[in-house]
Amino acid sequence: MSNDAGSRVFEADVLVIGYGPVGMTAAALLAQQGFDVLAIEKHPRLFGLPRAGHLDGETLRTFQGLGIGEQVEIAARAIADFRLVDAQRKPLTSRYLGEDGHGWKPDYISFQPEIETLIDGAARGFGARVVMGLEATGLAQDADGVTVTARHREEPDAEPVVIRTRYVLGADGAGSFVRRALEIELDDLGLFPNPHLVLDIEQLDPDRDLESLPEVAQVLDPARPVLAGRWNGARWSRWEYTALEGESRESLEREDFAWGLLAEWGVTPADAIIIRRAVYDFRSTVAKQWRRDRVLLLGDAAHTQPPFMGQGMLSGIRDAVNLSWKLAAVLRGQADGSLLDTYQTERAPHVLDLTRRSIATGQLVTMTDPVAASARDEAIRAGTMPPPAIFPRLGAGIVTPAGAPAAIEALGGDGRPGLQARVVNAGVVRKLDDVVERGWRIVSRHRVDRAIFTPAQRRLLDRLGMRFVHVTRGTADGALIDLDGDYDLWFRGNGRKAYLARPDHYVFGTAEKIDDLPALVDELAGSLAAAGWRTNTPPFTEE
Repeated sequence: MSNDAGSRVFEADVLVIGYGPVGMTAAALLAQQGFDVLAIEKHPRLFGLPRAGHLDGETLRTFQGLGIGEQVEIAARAIADFRLVDAQRKPLTSRYLGEDGHGWKPDYISFQPEIETLIDGAARGFGARVVMGLEATGLAQDADGVTVTARHREEPDAEPVVIRTRYVLGADGAGSFVRRALEIELDDLGLFPNPHLVLDIEQLDPDRDLESLPEVAQVLDPARPVLAGRWNGARWSRWEYTALEGESRESLEREDFAWGLLAEWGVTPADAIIIRRAVYDFRSTVAKQWRRDRVLLLGDAAHTQPPFMGQGMLSGIRDAVNLSWKLAAVLRGQADGSLLDTYQTERAPHVLDLTRRSIATGQLVTMTDPVAASARDEAIRAGTMPPPAIFPRLGAGIVTPAGAPAAIEALGGDGRPGLQARVVNAGVVRKLDDVVERGWRIVSRHRVDRAIFTPAQRRLLDRLGMRFVHVTRGTADGALIDLDGDYDLWFRGNGRKAYLARPDHYVFGTAEKIDDLPALVDELAGSLAAAGWRTNTPPFTEE
C-alpha cells in the first residue's frame, strides 16, 4: 500500500471519488472509524469559491461528531431572523429561529470555502489520504473489490494510476463519472422555469451595516424576486436574483448589470468586491439506483434539487452519515453487503420529499405575475398559508415502519434524528453527543434495568455495543442531568419513556413504557436480520 502521491498504484478500504463537502464528510467519517480511506479529486486544489451557503443544526451535529462543530459555528453565522418582505420591502412575516432539537441553532449561512477547509482538515487529521488533480477514467468491479484507473490531469501522457479498493463512493457531482460509468439513469423531476443569477460579495468593511438588509430576506417582488443575505460568514454577502422572461444568460452575467442590481441595496464598487457571479439552471433529478454492488453514489451524483430550502449539499451530507455506519459494519464483517441496500430505501424518499418541497417553495417565492403575487402576499399577511410541514422521516429500512401503532410523527420521533440537548455530567455542562460515544443508544427518562431483557436480547445489545443513557431532571447514580428540561419535555409531550437511536442518531423506535423496551429490541433484531446484519457478530472495538 502506498501513501506516495506520485505513485502509480494505490490500495484502500474505501475510495472516495470527488472531494467536495460531501466526499470530504464521507472520507472523514470512515477514516475516523479506523478505515484506510483514499479520496481523489480531479481539480488540482479545493475549489475556493462559494456555491452552497446554508447549514442546519443536523449538519452542525455531524460536524460536532467530527470534532469541528464549534469551529464551523465560529466561521458561519447563525440566522436569527428570516423575513419575507413585499415589493416595498415591508415585512409580510418574520420568524425568529430558535432551537430545533439538534443541540445547535437550526440555520446558519456560511462561506463554503471556509467550511470545506475545516472538513478537509478533519478528514486528513483522521488519516484519510487525499490526492488532488487525479481524475477517475475507468472502473471495473469483481467479487472481491473494485479497480479504478485514473490520470493526473497535469500529466496527461503519464501512465495511468491504478487503485484497488473494497468499495467506491461516488461523490463527484451532478455530472458524475461514477454514475455514467455504471450507466445508471436519472429520474428527471424537471427544470425550474427561471434561471437565477447568484452574486457573492466580499464586503471591504466586514463590520458595515446594510440598513436595507438586517439579516436574511426573501423579497417577494414580482418585478424581480430576490433572496438576500447579509452575513455569509464574517465578510461575505449573497444575493440570488430570479431571471425574468426574455433575459439572456449573457446579459445576466455582465458585471455592470450586477452592480446595477446591488445599487438599490447601497452596495457599490467603492465598498465591496464581486467575487463570483454565476447563472444557474436548477434541474431536479434522482438516480434510479444509488448502489451497484460495491459502488455507491451520494450527494449530487445521486440527486439534485433547487436551492429554495437550502438542502442540496445538506442532503448529500446526510447521505454520507447514513452510509458511513452501514459501510463500516460491512467492512468489519458485521453485516452482509445487502445492508447497503437500505441506504437508498431510507434516503431516497427523504430526498424526494425535500426536493418536491423545494420546488414548491421556489414556485411560491419567485412569482412574477403581479396578480398571483398579490394574492400570495395577502394570504401570508392573513396567516392563511399552511405552516411548514415537519421535516420528513426516513423511508423503509432499519427503522420502525411509518404508520406502525407505536410510531410517532414528531421531531425526534421514529425515523428522525433523536434529541440532543444540554446535560450535566460530573458537574460539567455538555451536549449529549460529547458525553455519549457514537453508536447505538437507548435514551430513557428512567433507569433501565438490563434484567428486563432476555439472555438472547442482552447478547444482541452487547454485540451492538448498546449504550444506556438515563437522563433525569433530578439526580440519580449514573444519570445525566437534563439541564434545560428538553428531554423531559420531549418524553412528556410524546407520551414516551425511552427511544432507541442508531449510530447516525436517527431513532429506530420509541417505547411508551420502560417495560416495552424488550419488544422494541425484538423489533430491532428482526429489522437488522432482514437487512443483512449478522446479529451474532460482536462489535468492532477500537483500541
